[in-house]
Amino acid sequence: MSKTVIIIDDDPLLRLIVERMMVSIDSSLNFISCENGREGLNKLNDHLESASECIVLLDLNMPVLDGWQFLDEVQSRRLSDHPIVTFYILSSSTDKSDIEKSKQYSCVRKFYHKPLTRDDIMEILDRN
Repeated sequence: MSKTVIIIDDDPLLRLIVERMMVSIDSSLNFISCENGREGLNKLNDHLESASECIVLLDLNMPVLDGWQFLDEVQSRRLSDHPIVTFYILSSSTDKSDIEKSKQYSCVRKFYHKPLTRDDIMEILDRN
């Protein structure tokens, strides 16, 4: 069964670019795009019923429900307990406190700075 990538970012152009870069490396990937954390939580909940592997790429600064609030919800709902899901933060923030804060969430595998490079994407796909 193929992997699903959930891209949670309020920038539609970034979502499109990341999707195209990932497809150029692995055309079997399925994508779900979400423009805020609330939508992302709903899609993640729906996806967990399928029991297929999932990569979540999460922006921090978004309307409705930001990345930190999303991660808090993931932890309180124990969604991070599912071994088929891995979480990565994608942020334009260069604030070291954001990187340090991300380490407080055991479900976050790595913090990446935007824009993602091809090497970043290959690393994400190789880890999963």
